[in-house]
Amino acid sequence: MKKFFKITMLSTVALALAACGQGGSDATEQSGNAASDNEQIQVMATFYPMYDFTRQVVGDEGEVELLMPAGTDSHDYEPSAKDMAKIQDADVFVYNNENMEMWVPSIEATLNDGDVTVVKATEGMVLLPGDDDHDHDHDHDHDHDDDGHSHELDPHVWLAPSLAMKQVEAIRDQLSEAYPAKATAFAENAANYLAQLQDLHESYEEAFSNPAQNHFVTQHAAFGYLALEYGLTQVPISGLSPSEEPSASRIAELKEFVQETGIQTIYFEENAKDSIARTLASEAGVELAVLNPLEGLTQEQMDNGEDYISIMEQNRDALRKTTDVANDKEMAEAEKEKTVYNGYFEDADVQDRPLSDWAGDWQSVYPFLQDGTLDQVFDYKAKMDKKMTADEYKEYYTTGYQTDVAQIKITDNTMTFIFDDGTEKEAKYVYTGKEVLNYSAGNRGVRFFFESTDEDAAFKYIQFSDHMIAPGASHHFHIYFGNESHEALLEEMEHWPTYYPTGMSGLEIAQEMLSH
Repeated sequence: MKKFFKITMLSTVALALAACGQGGSDATEQSGNAASDNEQIQVMATFYPMYDFTRQVVGDEGEVELLMPAGTDSHDYEPSAKDMAKIQDADVFVYNNENMEMWVPSIEATLNDGDVTVVKATEGMVLLPGDDDHDHDHDHDHDHDDDGHSHELDPHVWLAPSLAMKQVEAIRDQLSEAYPAKATAFAENAANYLAQLQDLHESYEEAFSNPAQNHFVTQHAAFGYLALEYGLTQVPISGLSPSEEPSASRIAELKEFVQETGIQTIYFEENAKDSIARTLASEAGVELAVLNPLEGLTQEQMDNGEDYISIMEQNRDALRKTTDVANDKEMAEAEKEKTVYNGYFEDADVQDRPLSDWAGDWQSVYPFLQDGTLDQVFDYKAKMDKKMTADEYKEYYTTGYQTDVAQIKITDNTMTFIFDDGTEKEAKYVYTGKEVLNYSAGNRGVRFFFESTDEDAAFKYIQFSDHMIAPGASHHFHIYFGNESHEALLEEMEHWPTYYPTGMSGLEIAQEMLSH
């Protein structure tokens, strides 16, 4: 979802509001958490699900206001000066994620100056990549299946009830930390709502436990989490934003797909441009049904008492128009894109690489596996590719990542290994060649060899693998080290300690792992 906001205008408004918000110590003392915990808190939530989740947690402890007007497409929303003033006047500001509310980072100074408590509903969550292609895996036993880096993440977490529960918990925890005197009330309110969400989650599990057809065609790619959590496959007409226009070839491809699979329903959204969905349905001779992404309820829906749970119940029932219709056609398995990163290249393209390609300070990912930080990655992997459970994936990667080398510092010609016990070993290394490995799956890999002649080197032989085949700065790498020979290291396929820059947090590393 590519959106270009008028950052200069927003920054100007932010600075102006910030100046207004610094009217002396009295004004500061009356804002944000300086208010008594016994007083009602004023909360501003960005769009409908954030509003509904927050008001369920806050209950009688405060007032929750919806920032984006009813019926607003949250993808296209830009805060006005009036909106910015509302945000700064609030005690708490609740938003989903900067990949949805892309303007939030630009008002950080305003939030700080207004002493506004910021609550991020996706706090601590690893997001799916936004390329709608979640079939990639990252194995090392002869099968490097990664796709390239993706820097756009899918923010539509709330559309899976199982993950909406996590968002409610995140809102509860952050509000409780900011207002400890209200923590008991927040916990009780959240528990009541979480019980309702658990019922909703279980109804989804039951509805889609044995679908006759697990593919569904939707207007835009908002339902990736819902599909993944409940064993379905989203086939979007356009990308993460409903305003994206699909190509003519995409429409033709989807028409053929619908006709071949026997799908009888295409889903559109009431609050978004639906002409493409209607055109596709007309050309394919199928019906239309609403699948609501809940990005903005209409005023009529809100006046009628509709809420997150009731709309998600409607979505569940609407999806059954597809999942209950049998598909007697075999679905062709998606063909893997034959990129260099996926291990498809010619021998002539492989080039020698200097040690400087890996220069920097690196940390092992093994501690993050041990402390559970990477558990979300294994959970997603198990849902994307059911060949292993989350526990089995964790066991597999435990073997792969295990090492007592906590950090590695690399320069143009030296490597320093820092072990768990604090011992450091530095040695000079020279490049000695490379080896192309052919895997049974049809793809290939390259290892780059380095060797030390220093007598006290921790490891005489080093091999790097980072899915690159020519000179270029590495973003992460797998390393093989030993003192026997390069030939012996080439036999190692189950143990590949992996390193990322030391400046990255465990959550950032987990996100990177899932994003490529």
